Amino acid sequence: MIGAALAACTLLLAAGPEQLALPGFRLHVQAHEDLDVDQLGALARPGVVLWLETRTNLLRRSLAERIGRFESAYVQVRPPWTSAARAQFTPRVHPWVSEEGLDVAAYRRWAPAGTEVELTGELSEERLGWVLALHALGVRWRPAGAPTAEEWSRAARLPGLEVHPSGLLPPCERPVRRAERIRLRIPVADAESSAPGCGFALRLEVPPSVGAGEVRALLVAHPGAELWVEVHDEADASAAGALVGLLTGSTPPAPARAAHGGR
Repeated sequence: MIGAALAACTLLLAAGPEQLALPGFRLHVQAHEDLDVDQLGALARPGVVLWLETRTNLLRRSLAERIGRFESAYVQVRPPWTSAARAQFTPRVHPWVSEEGLDVAAYRRWAPAGTEVELTGELSEERLGWVLALHALGVRWRPAGAPTAEEWSRAARLPGLEVHPSGLLPPCERPVRRAERIRLRIPVADAESSAPGCGFALRLEVPPSVGAGEVRALLVAHPGAELWVEVHDEADASAAGALVGLLTGSTPPAPARAAHGGR
């Protein structure tokens, strides 16, 4: 079970309609390039965002073709920067790079549009300047502890920010500035106890095997929350595929639209 609060909500909803109906959804899937390409490709649907961990900058052709089917995809890259690696990126497939030790000027000369930056530790004014210089599409920040008021003030200037704390965040006396534009990524069991009163949007970590009743209860309890799963092996991929099918089957068909890098 995901947690006592979610189980209680499931019981409260037991007498209601069984069919999950959503106006839309956003599911983030983090996986490694070694996962079977067909299983990975089976997860590619509108509303599903892929975060692909890699060993090298060059993807196999079969893998590159499949990641282009996701709503958007972020592919982990690292130096050296080559033209062959750059050619893999499209308006829907973006590089995902760590800020630590990054030569910002060299990366900017190489990078296509739409970079996602991984930031770990203290958010100083100097590091903020480096990240802003990258003109990133989004930032994933894992603070070392509870961010200070100064760090939250700096964080409000970052685009597409996800904050992924290593533990529970303390409550806020008042909402954080621009908190509604910040996604707090936390285990679903911590949804009620991490950063209460801060006003963040939520990105909730769930197991790939989460059941339909639990998903239904979760999205009723936290409207607008995005979901996050990690896929480590074939069993996880199969379970994640069932979750994608559940969410896709619970939303109206998407109208035809141009490709974009939705995050």
